[in-house]
Order: sequence, then C-alpha cells, then structure tokens
Amino acid sequence: MTLHLTTFEGEPHGISALSDFRVQQLLPRLQTIEGKIAGISARFVHLVATEAAPSDALKTQLAALLTYGEPCAQPVAGAADALLFIVSPRFGTVSPWASKATDIAHNCGLAIKRIERITEYRLTLKSGFFGKTALTDAQQSQVAALLHDRLTESVMFDRAQASGLFTELLGEPLQTIVVLQGGKAAM
Repeated sequence: MTLHLTTFEGEPHGISALSDFRVQQLLPRLQTIEGKIAGISARFVHLVATEAAPSDALKTQLAALLTYGEPCAQPVAGAADALLFIVSPRFGTVSPWASKATDIAHNCGLAIKRIERITEYRLTLKSGFFGKTALTDAQQSQVAALLHDRLTESVMFDRAQASGLFTELLGEPLQTIVVLQGGKAAM
C-alpha cells in the first residue's frame, strides 16, 4: 500500500523548537566546534501519512491541530545559506510523541495513518574573508552529535530522507532455543 505524505510546517515561519535558554546553552558548545557558527534556530515540521491523498478539509483540520507553541521568528538575512540538520525519531520506531499525536487525530475523527514530528535545525555561519564558510565532515558529525540523542533519534541533511520513518519493517521469525538441552552452545 502506498502512503501519501503531507508536510505541515506551521505558519508563517513554523513552530519554534528551541527556547532562548536552550539557544544560550547550545550556541557556545557549537562555537567550540567551529568559531564561525553565528547562530542556531530550530523548528518543528510535521509529516502526516494517509492512505489516500488528503482532502482540503482534512488538510485544514490537520493544520489547525498541528499549530501550537511559540512561532518561529522571521528568518535572518542569509538564512537560505544556513546549514540544515534534520533530527527525526530513529527509523523503524514510532516515537511516543507520534503515538500520542496519532491517537489524538484518530479521536478527532481524522482519517490518517500516522503523524510524525521532525526538528529542522539551521546553523548560520559568519562569512569567511574569501567567501562562504563551510563545515568539514568531522565538524558536521560533531554538530549532529550535539543536536540529537543517538539512541532514540537519527540525523539527516535532506528532509526527503524522513519519509523512511514510515517504512514498516518486518520482524524476524520467532526462534525457540532449548537451553536446558544444549546449554551455551544452543545460544
């Protein structure tokens, strides 16, 4: 069965995923990785999976349901050149947030399969003397390590990769091990 994914970003610039306090904690740690990191912002983006293409009425209802929290500030100049880090729940899992949000949508009578929430982090960098500054692969790995919990979350650099959240994985077949007969060798 093919799922239809619809993205809800919040209006007009999205829902803030970072408090000022968290930015003040995170920015100095990021600047130890690369001194030219000038700022960080983050917003929540919601992905909704449906079995059929959603109607306009369903999109309107979902947009209302998924509008909450503090709105993001207007992007600063040069934000289009910002580095993007996308943090999602770990692939192959359903996050507790998604489980509850999906239950709420079902209780509201909305015909959806699942709602997931990802966080888009944007790092702004000071321009270098000779042009645009970039992070090395090692620096990107260090930044990613600060932005996510590797046990429960994944990091990607393209939102299209987040569609993998909705891939249903098949479980391995059940195997029975008779420990009393085979001992350690049976395991």
